[in-house]
Amino acid sequence: MRDSRSNKSLLLILMCAVLSIAAPAYGQNKPIVAVSSIETSFTNYDTKNIQTAIETAIVQSGKYTLMERSRLDELLKEQGKSAGGLIQDGGAIGGFSGIDYLIYGSVTNVGLNAENLLLLTQCKASFAIDIRVTDMQTGEIRLTKNVNAEDNVATAGAEQNPCDGVTFASLSSLADSAAREIVEALSQALFPVKIARVSSDEIYLNYGEGFLNKDELLKITAMGDGFVDPDTGEVLGAEETLVAIVQVESTRPKYSVASIILQNGDLNVGDVANRLDKSDTKKLKKSITKCNQNTTKARKACDKGSKSCDKYTRTAENSCESILE
Repeated sequence: MRDSRSNKSLLLILMCAVLSIAAPAYGQNKPIVAVSSIETSFTNYDTKNIQTAIETAIVQSGKYTLMERSRLDELLKEQGKSAGGLIQDGGAIGGFSGIDYLIYGSVTNVGLNAENLLLLTQCKASFAIDIRVTDMQTGEIRLTKNVNAEDNVATAGAEQNPCDGVTFASLSSLADSAAREIVEALSQALFPVKIARVSSDEIYLNYGEGFLNKDELLKITAMGDGFVDPDTGEVLGAEETLVAIVQVESTRPKYSVASIILQNGDLNVGDVANRLDKSDTKKLKKSITKCNQNTTKARKACDKGSKSCDKYTRTAENSCESILE
């Protein structure tokens, strides 16, 4: 009996040892991203605000390992380079290890402008930044993006200047918004939102809270066969087919659950979920509302045995199918 208990204890110890060794390896394939110093010609704006906002958005995405600024400074010091020295003619200098992707850029606009609104005036804050993301192993620029953001930060009477007393500190919300847009664009370029699991009436997406939002609408596309440049062999793209509209029902730390609103094809693990901007979201919501209204009208007509059942049914089908075209 003693030998049996000893064997079991030994087996338990070995299992714990294996797990303790294997556990840290989980998630180590995440690319390492560093945020270099952000340049600006606006002396009153501290670019550390946007740099911190980008770093926060990177962590919240859950798709990357963020290299802390102190570690980046240490690596730069070891190799005798400055943050600006990492980039030359828009590409990365070779031989720099430890970082997969480097984010850098320049703030191109920071402004506070007063606007008249009949009986009131408002102070509109504006912020713009040009961003590039470089693959530090190949020197290839993987993403270039210009982000513009505006927000009304104060109001006053018709004869007053609403921007009096307003400082650039009020731009923090715009910096946060710009940072999220930058990281979303990077993630869509490198690791787009995808279906991780499919059930009967809902799907699981591989991004969670801090990235996707509850009630957010997404378009699911299935990727077809890719096609290449006949001269260079470079993959130019692939056919995309819109197969469904889904809505995020809940978000968890590492994934989200979405319900299927409309569907005209099979949903499979790996299908891409495309995010929408505010304008496209507004249009899509309007189309879905129209689809639901026409469907309800057709159902009522058919339940009553009305002669217009077929007419309303065709109208409903057309309005719903047009969303997925």
